[in-house]
Amino acid sequence: TNEEEEEEEEEEEVDAGKAMRTTRRACVLKSGVVATSGFWIVENRRARAEDERNMAEDYDAYSQTYDNLDGNKIVVETLGIDQLRTKMFERVEGDVLELAVGTGLNLPYYFDKKEGRRRVKSLTAIDLSSGMLKKAEEKFREIERDSADNNNVKFELANVESLPYKDETFDYVVDTFSMCVFEKPDVALQEAKRVLKKGGKLLLFEHSRAKANTVLSAYQHATSGMVKRMAKGCDWSQDVEKIVREAGFTKVTWGPFEQVGGLIEALEVQK
Repeated sequence: TNEEEEEEEEEEEVDAGKAMRTTRRACVLKSGVVATSGFWIVENRRARAEDERNMAEDYDAYSQTYDNLDGNKIVVETLGIDQLRTKMFERVEGDVLELAVGTGLNLPYYFDKKEGRRRVKSLTAIDLSSGMLKKAEEKFREIERDSADNNNVKFELANVESLPYKDETFDYVVDTFSMCVFEKPDVALQEAKRVLKKGGKLLLFEHSRAKANTVLSAYQHATSGMVKRMAKGCDWSQDVEKIVREAGFTKVTWGPFEQVGGLIEALEVQK
């Protein structure tokens, strides 16, 4: 009947209205989520940029006295750091990238005293701190003041989490005692892998969790926050080998070697 048809049309109109309102609410909600997400991304980027600036400023200040502790000759010899570092740098060759070069504590090890020449074809040394880089450049000029072949050595400001280099650029990527302060060490190592040539190697000498000593390892985990605040942001409880594996390096070509009860670890892995 006509009355039944009219009732059905009214019901359809009501249903259509409900659907339209639901769709509008969904669109508004979706827009809100997108807007909120976009805001979060922008704010997160700003926060990270601020953290990066703060860290750079902190290390600019540290650069004046950094060698007094980290480069203390008595400390590094007593702990066996100097001996292991010497063996480590005997391995480097070709085009080398050093992450977080700092004040250049590793620079003397690139020079082969017996041969009277630099071990590597080229060296690119990066850091987030201009103050650290300035000290490193001064140290380099002192070490190789008589050398005329300085064209293949560069000191550049760069972030380890977004390296400004093309894929497969370097034969070796080197890092010593800096991974513990990287905000995202896994990302830094993924970047290292990206810029390594096929068959290239990552060479590390790092603070690490003492995996063989459960008591010491638990203590490191419990005190990591406090130590991080006191030691230039260094997380001394990192599991270096685990981070390396998760970054995609599976072939160990040297080490791992442990010092100081497993608190320090050196190893080389291949891409």
